[in-house]
Amino acid sequence: MICLFPYILYLISETILIDPRYHTYEEVIQELDSIATHYPSITKLYNLGFSTRDSLPIFGIKISDNPAIKEDEPAILFNGIHHAEELLGCEVCLYLLNDLVSKYGIDSAITCWINNAEIWIIPVLNPEGHNVVMNGIDTIWRKNKRDNNNNGFFDPDSDGVDLNRNYDFNWELGGSPDPANENYRGPYPFSENETKIIRNLASKNHFVFDVCYHCARTGQGELVYYPWRWGTQFAIDHPFIKRIADTLASKIINDAGNGTYVSIYGYATEGTARNWLYGVCGTFAYTIELSRSCYPPGYKVDSICMRNLRGAYYLLERTFGPSITGIITDSITGQPLVAEIRISGYYDPALPPRTSDSLFGRYRRILNPGTYTLKFIKSGYDTITVNNVVVSPGIPTILNIKMRPLGIEEDESQEMEDRESSLTIHPNPFRNKLNIRYRIHDATNIGQGFSLASNKTIVGQGFSLAIYDISGRIVKSFNLESGIQHQVSSVIWDGTDDRSRKLPSGVYFVRLEAGDYRQIVKAVMLK
Repeated sequence: MICLFPYILYLISETILIDPRYHTYEEVIQELDSIATHYPSITKLYNLGFSTRDSLPIFGIKISDNPAIKEDEPAILFNGIHHAEELLGCEVCLYLLNDLVSKYGIDSAITCWINNAEIWIIPVLNPEGHNVVMNGIDTIWRKNKRDNNNNGFFDPDSDGVDLNRNYDFNWELGGSPDPANENYRGPYPFSENETKIIRNLASKNHFVFDVCYHCARTGQGELVYYPWRWGTQFAIDHPFIKRIADTLASKIINDAGNGTYVSIYGYATEGTARNWLYGVCGTFAYTIELSRSCYPPGYKVDSICMRNLRGAYYLLERTFGPSITGIITDSITGQPLVAEIRISGYYDPALPPRTSDSLFGRYRRILNPGTYTLKFIKSGYDTITVNNVVVSPGIPTILNIKMRPLGIEEDESQEMEDRESSLTIHPNPFRNKLNIRYRIHDATNIGQGFSLASNKTIVGQGFSLAIYDISGRIVKSFNLESGIQHQVSSVIWDGTDDRSRKLPSGVYFVRLEAGDYRQIVKAVMLK
């Protein structure tokens, strides 16, 4: 558990101007700590860094079935309080967090998402600015407290940086160069510890989606902004980003109860988190402008939070929807590769390349149902083009790629590849049928199997393919034919056990055993 008390620097004002329904910084930390303590199997609290001036810890909580481990799973980020006065963002984040953890093991969809994704929540990115507002020093304060004039005192007339203008994507085109301006962009991109936290977290997690919760002090609220319009051009992924934005907005009922939120493009020339996450990282990032004021009366907060859950849960569900994903490896060594993925018709050479990650070689591209051509590029390797890749409604398309180093002949590469056993499944998640493909290359060490449930070797079984539930119990065994070595074979699992009974939705494990070779792949069955 993280020791929190040395960091509690919250100052109590004699005059409280903010409804007590809103969390103070101290209360946020206490609630995060309590949740991490009560749900240790699915949450882990991280101190991500410290604020720029007051060195207040900025906490993020990760929700997953293995929260202390980086798994090969899609990641999604929810965050609040880039701008200090926009208090609702924190409340939605905490409400979402509590709903997720309390329904784990009860709600099948939430259980599935937590078991198969990594959900990050940062309720307060700007704690020192948040304190300025909550303490009544300035209830419309927007920035952090950077000491711009270096006088050692907090001066609201000249201090602070607008964190949502401090990101390194068109930084020089957005915000203000004037430190006294409430939209001051900072002395240089990522000058603030707070924005560095988002940068570092995004670089490690390759977020599929991001939601920045904001509120509108002036202008229209109840909007979902998506990236972007740049001059007369929309983003290269506009058909995919906008469809998701439209659906996301339609899920959230407005405060008046007579309609929903509305989606609208933002401009690329703003230096915001949304633009940086999309432009540099490839994350589909959305800004949700909550309600129509920064802190509505306290009695309205729970209703606003509850209505926003539908939007958050739509994105979690969409993470496992139409897309193309796979692992890119070296065809000789089997090691994961960081390679560029280009989709024909949806490639912008002005943006950084969209790549697989370094840990698993995993790539993910959110798409609409349709047929696509993909190109995989890496220096020192043959470029691979795959035509007519079909993306179906409702599920991801799995496309694993083995890239051949330059100088290696195709027959030599195939010969090396044929020496390896392998196990792949698709689609994943699945609803009715799971296609399991496997190859066993070497019969010399085959003559015994292995039971995951008993942790004992079974002599004379040869090789085995079985399905286990999350408790480690075998629910389905397959009889493999003799003489299958070196061949690619497949079986279909229809989601039933060995007695032909339909199994419940959830997490299962496909395990292939062949002598010294053992591979386990996690499969997710949906209703």
